[in-house]
Amino acid sequence: MGSGQPFPNVQLNIRINDCLWVRSPNVEEQQVFRPIIRALARRGAKVWKLDDASEESVRGFRERVSKGDEHVILHGLLARELEALRPILEARGNYSIILIDWWNNPFWAIHHATFQIFHNYNGLAVRTGRARFLEDAQPPWFQWPELNVRYHWLGALMRLPSIVAGPFLDLPKARQRREPVDARRLLYFPFPIAAEDVPLQQEAPKYDFTNLGATMGAWIIRDAYASARLNFANLYCDRKRLIDLIVQFDGKPFAVYDRRRNYRFLPWPEVLTIIRQSRFALCTGGLQRASIPKFLEYVCLGTPVIGATLPFEYPWLDECVFPVDAMRITPGELKLQLHEALEAQPRLRANCLAVREKLLALYDAEHLLQLLQDQIDGKPMPKGYLKE
Repeated sequence: MGSGQPFPNVQLNIRINDCLWVRSPNVEEQQVFRPIIRALARRGAKVWKLDDASEESVRGFRERVSKGDEHVILHGLLARELEALRPILEARGNYSIILIDWWNNPFWAIHHATFQIFHNYNGLAVRTGRARFLEDAQPPWFQWPELNVRYHWLGALMRLPSIVAGPFLDLPKARQRREPVDARRLLYFPFPIAAEDVPLQQEAPKYDFTNLGATMGAWIIRDAYASARLNFANLYCDRKRLIDLIVQFDGKPFAVYDRRRNYRFLPWPEVLTIIRQSRFALCTGGLQRASIPKFLEYVCLGTPVIGATLPFEYPWLDECVFPVDAMRITPGELKLQLHEALEAQPRLRANCLAVREKLLALYDAEHLLQLLQDQIDGKPMPKGYLKE
């Protein structure tokens, strides 16, 4: 970034329609990215699908970019996929990176990028000194895995060693943070949503409170602006505590749906049905207070949120959420608040329905791509996306 960049003379006048979009299979599998994938296809964008970082796919990418000077946009690549492309990207430059869980990306990939494009605005806020990652929230020292899978067990077993090793792993990050920050190269690219993916249909209420989200979110913290002490910490512990408390009241007197009880893959139409059958959907952005897509999906389906607001994004969310301090509330206090939430639900649902069309316009994929181009061209972020 800034004068400390290895490519200080790189041009910033990029036209995204002329770029080569390098896409991870991880992106293609997720519902939230389908509007962007469809929009790029309509534009006739050039796309390179990285085949799970295989040698053949990497070799094909090298051959492709060696034939021209087109700007590359890396879309949602995992750390291992970035590492597979590292020799090519470090030698060539001329790329930008779209950051989803930005705290999980290696420093070199960000350092060499022309633009850092954040799906979560808190990444820009942390970069520019307006916030600290996690603020004062403290995740637990240990937590049992949510699923009986290798990564969850690895995270649980590595958590305590990570706390001990954290101060040593943080030492090079202090040097990395001394790199000058060029705000022109920090762009905001919100998650998209499309009307066809969230059809509004009338469903009879079946559940008072619903949890469709994961309650285990553990990462290797690679970013210079996030402490290595958080390696393998469960940053979704606030969700876990909230749904664990709510489940205690299932049938006493509330009707609760918790996906964890019979965890399986839910097809998107089934997800939509459950959301529409729910008076409230539980949602937080984790301790990192990220703008996860579920906020948009729930509100556009007319289902208000019980959980947390966000510090920077989604100014409309405040009128559609019943806020609960998941990390501090007691079971007795929560039960009273759940009754209050149900009393407020008709008003909050009306707020969701009233803002639906506005959100479908603001977060339309074509509109967001133009918003991205406008920022590259130096135009300010328009109103509606960020809190004043």
